[in-house]
Amino acid sequence: MNRYLLTGLLFFFMTLIPEMGIQIARAQRVPIRTLSPDKQMEQRAASLARLGRTEEAVDLYLELLYKNPRNHNMYFRVANLLQGASNAQTLLQILEDILKTQSSNTRLAAEKGRLLYVLDKKPEAMADWQHLLEGNKKDRFKYTTITNAMLQAGATAEAIQILVESRDNLSDPHAFAYDLARLYAVRRNYDMASKEYIAHLDKNPGMLDHISNQLIKLTENDGAFATFSSNFKQFLARPGDHQVLVLSYSKLLLHQKQYKECVRTVLESDLSNALDDVLRIANDLLAERAWVEAADLYLYISATSSDKKQIGEALLKLASTYEYRLQTQKPYASLSDYFKGNQFLELDIHIPSDQDVSLTRTLKLYDSLQTLLPQTHEAFLASFHVAEIQLMVSGDVDRAIRGFQHVFENARHRDTRLSGGRRLVDAWLVRGDTTRAKEVLDRVVKRLNMDVDDSPIIASRIKILIHQGDIPALQKELLNLSGACSPADPIFNDGLQLMALLDGNGAPDDPLLHDYLKAERLVGQHKLIEAADLLIQIDGSENTIADEAQVRAMKLMLEVGKTEPAVKLMDAFLDNYPDSDWRPNVLVWRGEFLQYTQGQPSAAIPYYEEVIVHHPGYLEIQDVRIRLRTLIGEGS
Repeated sequence: MNRYLLTGLLFFFMTLIPEMGIQIARAQRVPIRTLSPDKQMEQRAASLARLGRTEEAVDLYLELLYKNPRNHNMYFRVANLLQGASNAQTLLQILEDILKTQSSNTRLAAEKGRLLYVLDKKPEAMADWQHLLEGNKKDRFKYTTITNAMLQAGATAEAIQILVESRDNLSDPHAFAYDLARLYAVRRNYDMASKEYIAHLDKNPGMLDHISNQLIKLTENDGAFATFSSNFKQFLARPGDHQVLVLSYSKLLLHQKQYKECVRTVLESDLSNALDDVLRIANDLLAERAWVEAADLYLYISATSSDKKQIGEALLKLASTYEYRLQTQKPYASLSDYFKGNQFLELDIHIPSDQDVSLTRTLKLYDSLQTLLPQTHEAFLASFHVAEIQLMVSGDVDRAIRGFQHVFENARHRDTRLSGGRRLVDAWLVRGDTTRAKEVLDRVVKRLNMDVDDSPIIASRIKILIHQGDIPALQKELLNLSGACSPADPIFNDGLQLMALLDGNGAPDDPLLHDYLKAERLVGQHKLIEAADLLIQIDGSENTIADEAQVRAMKLMLEVGKTEPAVKLMDAFLDNYPDSDWRPNVLVWRGEFLQYTQGQPSAAIPYYEEVIVHHPGYLEIQDVRIRLRTLIGEGS
């Protein structure tokens, strides 16, 4: 066959096949079922109602209703559109016509009572509702239907009465407890509301969270909590197992920040079969920073549970409560800091108070966890935390290095290994060995199959370069970091801050800049006093890094408790650097010293006022303004 003819035929069939397919599909398509006229009318009525054309919608629904009086849903659609007392008489006439053929319909009969009540014919309404119950006083559905109608009418007190009477008829002293609780709450009878909620919860433990949340909401009302507490105690004093009530009461106490009473309530009860719930309460206490109380519950779980994984989680968090307490508890929250939260400039050291005795117990708890659950994820986390404490608190760098090395080499989770490896780099920097730090970072990249330009690797490399004092290489890595991570990543802003610090304070060969990095190396080695002494010696104008150096020295002095030398630095700074961008930070520190350390709040006012008047761009200015108002009154 001629190849041109063949090509033409193929093209013809290719265009024909889709059309044939469409025709076949049309022939085989399932015919669309057409709606009945009544259904079409119902949809039309619904559309009119949505458009706000109420009268037209009502006419259509009524036409459908009178065509089929047993389709009582049409009545309730009409009732939904004709709400209010002004329409009640019209609805009552419609309803009475329907009831002529459906007198046994409980829902419609209860609706008649609602309309009578709305029309202020309350005795007739009550008589109708009572008459409905006469036929079968043990029918729970009737009680529910009638009381729903009563609530819609606003007959809350009458609904309560009927539900209370139902208990004798049903021979069930706790019937409709949940419904009654909600009704009592509407009536602001918090005593009876809580009693019904508690009784219902005692029989339905699965509603622990829901009912606890309902009670917590009600505690916003004056005096409600004291009432709830009294009722819980009365129920708990009764014979029987009331674990779910103990848990609910504990949640209520926790919400009221009565942490000690919350824990006492748990520990005085046998909750051995509800340890998951106890663990959740302990976690909530931990989130509330109630370290001591959370520790008591974690200890109870670890001593009571037979589930090793649960024991491991409890022990790990138990130890973490002690770890949190190792951090310095400052008497006030300062509104000033030096590059707050910047991971390249933050202090990698915690100085515990002289009265803190948590360190030894924390380490013992972590050791017990490693013994109890060897080679588990929890055990490696414990090893990591032990190494953190050794590095940041106790100063045992050699043990910290061994701990981080163990986690990096042996942990099963990649994220845990990465954390161990990066902190191993930091530990070698504390030791002062940049060569070993670089070797470790290379191993992290190789063993975890990472890219050398992944942002965590660049960040560790930047720390190494800070210790080496190589400013050109450091600036290059900071540019690399800004391209490797998203602006939403916190480390992006940290890198920009450090870049601005270097770029805005002299050339790479500036001796003052090199002295500043020498001091930062000492900070990284946890030699804070030596670093401060070096920083104080950096002398220069506001166009150099000298003002930042003085502020950094103040920060270090405050951290190690050398308050008086820090204040002398502040006064010298305020005299010598009137135009420094760091002046508002120093003014705040000076005011805080007077307000909190010297107990002279009035003397702090001029320092805070200068910040507000002359430094409106200060990041924490709103908090400074609030603090100032508390000192001089709302008229400021």
